[in-house]
Amino acid sequence: MDAYFCTAVASFFVTRRDQSLPETRGELEAEITRFSYPGTDTDILCGIHFRLPPGGMLGICGPTGSGKTTLLSLIQRHYDLSEGHIDYHGYPLPALLLDGWRQRLAVVNQTPFLFSDTIANNIALGAPQASRDQIEQAAMLASVHEDILHLPDGYDTQVGERGVMLSGGQKQRISLARALLMNAEILILDDALSAVDGETEHRILSRLQEWRAGKTVIITAHRLSALRGADEILVLQQGRITQRGTAAVLAEEAGWYREMSQYQKMAESLSQHIEHPQPKEH
Repeated sequence: MDAYFCTAVASFFVTRRDQSLPETRGELEAEITRFSYPGTDTDILCGIHFRLPPGGMLGICGPTGSGKTTLLSLIQRHYDLSEGHIDYHGYPLPALLLDGWRQRLAVVNQTPFLFSDTIANNIALGAPQASRDQIEQAAMLASVHEDILHLPDGYDTQVGERGVMLSGGQKQRISLARALLMNAEILILDDALSAVDGETEHRILSRLQEWRAGKTVIITAHRLSALRGADEILVLQQGRITQRGTAAVLAEEAGWYREMSQYQKMAESLSQHIEHPQPKEH
């Protein structure tokens, strides 16, 4: 289920409401000395620091198990820190009313949740007062509008339990449309485009660059092409930041990012060659 709609477990009680937070978008700052899951001694994150200004885009990448999703869980307050802090507008997150903080977030996970209802109602789950035009605009941004029009009843098509009649890519894009329609201050994409092809991913990200003016975006991805528009990219390995910078800077710097980028480009080129082989000369 999308993280925004999950009930999360926090390790501290909330002590103060968020009424003092300005209505304007604020800076998100993290200073994580160390974090391990409750009941364990294994450090999952160590020495993580970043500042994300309002309207900025932060990319996060690294091998499987490097701590990417854990970092996003801390931002969403699935857990609270005992060593370090994450602040928004200068307030530590545990000082904010939990529901109030999550209302400022829209989250799309790699495995989205759809319920048995119409496509339109699934998209409008976080914004039930949205008009049909607003729903369709969000679907266009998520590059799923045309797919929906080809369904038997368009936006009124019943998707079935957990969206079983839809492809993985369609479910991800419908979940993205839902998040965009919420118009939250911070959009979190946790490998949320993993099931779409490269061309569709590029189209979505290009539209997001236009849409996100003034909005803050945090995106994790295994496919590094999804991070090209980020103002800063963090490379996590074994819970630590081993590289940071823009895509252009990291592509020139020896390390995990450049190696993975070169590997993915080679794999994509090989895939295109197999799908569209050159005609043989006679």
